[in-house]
Amino acid sequence: MFKSPVGIVFSILGVIVLIVVAFVVITGILAFSGGPGPCTPGGSAPIENNAANAAAFDAKWDEMDARLDAGTPASITLTESEVTSRANTFIDEEGGDIADVQVCIYSGSGAATGQVDVSVGDAKFKVTGTVNLTGEHPVAEFDDIELGSIPGVVMDPFESAVEDAIQELLDDIGLTHVYTVELQPGQAVISGTP
Repeated sequence: MFKSPVGIVFSILGVIVLIVVAFVVITGILAFSGGPGPCTPGGSAPIENNAANAAAFDAKWDEMDARLDAGTPASITLTESEVTSRANTFIDEEGGDIADVQVCIYSGSGAATGQVDVSVGDAKFKVTGTVNLTGEHPVAEFDDIELGSIPGVVMDPFESAVEDAIQELLDDIGLTHVYTVELQPGQAVISGTP
């Protein structure tokens, strides 16, 4: 027998609710299962995350800033290990929603992988793009974002969580000069103007 029009509407709404709930559950499972592994280094050396590399980053940056403060243009070259180590040290000092970062540098772009807290748990992420160092704070310019095993077609709602977590950390970094970044395989050349 045929159902009443109200019964048909409730049946349709029930099916829609079940589809939405199934979609949310499946997407949640994909976000927190699997995901991108560490990025592949752009240089020939393995990436090492340690205090010595973080200190080398700081020493190079401080030397460059001292020369810039004196009115002399300056440049430094940072390795993937130095950038990775300094990023992890900064994250440990500042806290935030990101952990276990590895930075890989290629010709003209870079990649960062790690874990991000997306309010209901940690998920593995990978971002590719560049960074702009010409303002008061670094600004990440993303080309692509991966999170867990979520397919690209449903990734849009989750991208902002990753972008916001990264930019929130970058907003805590003050830049005292204007810097340009040249990304080469395995290294970043940072040049500053007084």
